[in-house]
Parts: sequence; structure tokens; C-alpha cells
Amino acid sequence: GHYAVVKLARHVFTEKNVAVKVINKLKLDDVSKAHLFQEVVSMKLVQHPHVVRLYEVIDTPTKLYLILEFADGG
Repeated sequence: GHYAVVKLARHVFTEKNVAVKVINKLKLDDVSKAHLFQEVVSMKLVQHPHVVRLYEVIDTPTKLYLILEFADGG
């Protein structure tokens, strides 16, 4: 959407491709922040072969970085 950008990255230790979703928290209102928090909590709990896996969350004062499984091929 308008608040996030997804970048391709390579994990330093495993050398696998990952997707990094960078979310600008300054552009989010309180309701959007609450929805984002709920999304992150849900993604951490779900482990299914047909759902992209959330590996790590990095929270800074202005940005939220979600390190996700890279799903290529559509």
C-alpha cells in the first residue's frame, strides 16, 4: 500500500532470499497501528505451508521491518 515497500534481501547467515516489508509508522493513524500490531501477532502464530512465514520483526521509532519468507513464482 501507500505505507509500505517490499524489498528483496539476502539473509546473512543462511544466504537465502527474504522479503523485507518496510512500513513507515509516521504515516499510520492509531487504528492502522492497531491493525498492523494484530497482523504481526497473527503472522507470528501461523505456520502453514501455504502462508508466507514471518521470520523476524525489527521495530524502530519511525519504521517497522518485517522479515518474511520470500515466495517467488507468483
